[in-house]
Amino acid sequence: MPVFVFAQEDSSHVLASIDKYALYVEIDTERHNLRGEALLQVQILKDSVSRLQFMSESSINLLSVRDSANRRLETADEPSPSGRFHKEFSVALPDTLKRRGVLLLKVAFEAEFDDIAAHPSFIGPKEILLSANGIGAWWPVLSATTNPRPNQAAAVLLEVTAPSAFTIVSNGELDSIRTVGSKTTLRFVYKNRMPLQSCFLFCGSTEFSTRSIATADSSFRCSLYYTPGKFSSESAVILMQQLRDAHAFFSSMAIPDSGTDDVRVVVVGDDDGQGDWYSNGSLIVARNSSAYLSADSLAWTSPEENKCVHEIASFFGLASADSTHLFDEGWSEYLTAKFFLHQAVNNAEAQQRVRLGLLSRTLDFYPSQTLAQEHRPKKNEQAVLSRKGACVFLMLEYAIGEGAFDSVVAILYRSFKYVPISLPTFQQLCEESYGSPLDWFFREWIYQTGFPEFILSTECTQTNRGSYSLKVKISQRGDLFTTPVDVVFSNSVRSTTKRVFVERQDQKFEFILPFLPTKSELDPNYFVLRWVPRLRLLAHGRTSVSFRVFDKDIGNSEREANILLQLDPNNITGWNSIALFSLGKAAVIKGDLAKAEEYFRRASGLEASEPTQLYSVLSLVRLGNVLEMEGKRDEAVELYRLGAALAGRNTLYYDVALIEAQKYLRQRFISTDDFWYGEY
Repeated sequence: MPVFVFAQEDSSHVLASIDKYALYVEIDTERHNLRGEALLQVQILKDSVSRLQFMSESSINLLSVRDSANRRLETADEPSPSGRFHKEFSVALPDTLKRRGVLLLKVAFEAEFDDIAAHPSFIGPKEILLSANGIGAWWPVLSATTNPRPNQAAAVLLEVTAPSAFTIVSNGELDSIRTVGSKTTLRFVYKNRMPLQSCFLFCGSTEFSTRSIATADSSFRCSLYYTPGKFSSESAVILMQQLRDAHAFFSSMAIPDSGTDDVRVVVVGDDDGQGDWYSNGSLIVARNSSAYLSADSLAWTSPEENKCVHEIASFFGLASADSTHLFDEGWSEYLTAKFFLHQAVNNAEAQQRVRLGLLSRTLDFYPSQTLAQEHRPKKNEQAVLSRKGACVFLMLEYAIGEGAFDSVVAILYRSFKYVPISLPTFQQLCEESYGSPLDWFFREWIYQTGFPEFILSTECTQTNRGSYSLKVKISQRGDLFTTPVDVVFSNSVRSTTKRVFVERQDQKFEFILPFLPTKSELDPNYFVLRWVPRLRLLAHGRTSVSFRVFDKDIGNSEREANILLQLDPNNITGWNSIALFSLGKAAVIKGDLAKAEEYFRRASGLEASEPTQLYSVLSLVRLGNVLEMEGKRDEAVELYRLGAALAGRNTLYYDVALIEAQKYLRQRFISTDDFWYGEY
């Protein structure tokens, strides 16, 4: 995995930095808690610093902070600007400490976690997961008040003590193991300077089975840890083979390292909470994966569902040197798409699905935002900067030719594998390989607002020589974009492809064909990032969700949902369920439970199609939630049972609905505003 050089940042506001960080924790799986001590070697960077602010997860209770002489330092709670899931405290520094002085702190803490709640960390009698993700994570770190930069340290150590029955897996390198009585202590070390949130991810189980696979040259080893009763052997085989093949494919594009990539994939959870993915370095954790159940193998056969392949792609990542972040996530997404396109090299329909799926995931909001704008909703930022990146790289490959782009990729890995690359440098490399200026591409496809929509019209006449003259008009709606694009003419016997270069609002072309075409298609294989009518409709539904979740803007959320219903009144797309579901949630937030019932009932009765078919079954569960708010628990339970039965028929699509239905069959629903503002 590349070790990126951290850019030098303005340190004028940094009060202190961490030189060394060691974390010692002991897990009590019976009581679902842990006790720990963090040892920090902190360097003071400013004069007259009297206190340091720390941040931690809200479940953590601070026991004490001591210095190297074991003197207890004064601490005080601080208001946290980071939200209700995190809290802050400050530590008083000794008066004798001056600038560039070094202080050794011992921070003792304890935490109690609920293994049932949808929480990024849980500890149970049979399973453990402690995630490094999140602002404060599960250990104390310097807060943004003290250090606005990401916390990082040159020397990092993690020592975990847990019952010996547990198999513990971490993203650190295992340094030692010792067993005393019924407990085992494992020490993990991190050898490279890295952010603390790239460390301290670990999990364990008393029921793990292990399956391993390696490439022929042993340059890649992958181990899978899973519970056989929850994860099918068929899925294990498919997943291992895919990760091995993906690593080999990515290695063929990059300059191989001399070392060996050793990756651990862990599946934990029991379908009893929120599904999520965690990845830090060489460890990938799938929690409450949909691949537990009957549709197991399907979850690993598409780039949308198989996030493990994407995490392997991140090992071959490149970093952006500017604010666009085009490479940071976009390159991994590009590699993932390339792998699945390669897997489907002899299946045109499968390749088409991969490219259309990427377009759908990119165009999942409306209207779009420009990269140049300072303020962007989080959803739009993710889609533009991450998903658009993958489309941009695939389009460049299409525009300048696969061979020319492959030579650019070779240069990127030779010269920029460990050094972030800027867009001007990347453009220069592409132009040198292509042999012509590419200002038009970078100006429009990377920086310009919006995306194009093309309209194709044709007129065909027979010539005196028996051939056919085909007059073609391509029009663009909205913003003007420049791009090559394929036009495919076909009949039941043959087809031909003509590539044209569009650069105006309306352009006309004429072709002489030896056969009479019965079908004319513009970019049928989705090489060009563009709106198609169906995706515009889907974007309205997804934007309705985005306004509610990210902006808490119910008015615009309802407006976007109603636009979808107005444009597709007969549910031809099969996507109206997401709009009605969104309106149902909005009605609950507005206190109109009768209207919410109506929306959820309508959504649950609709024929639904991917990618929104989840909402038809999930609406049954939310209807049950509304009935419980009205004191009708018995009626709600019947709906939960029906929802669980329907979801169980295809868990790949309905995993969230199944988890939610099973949850409320066991426990009563308690309504909160945060719940109804949530995505599901």
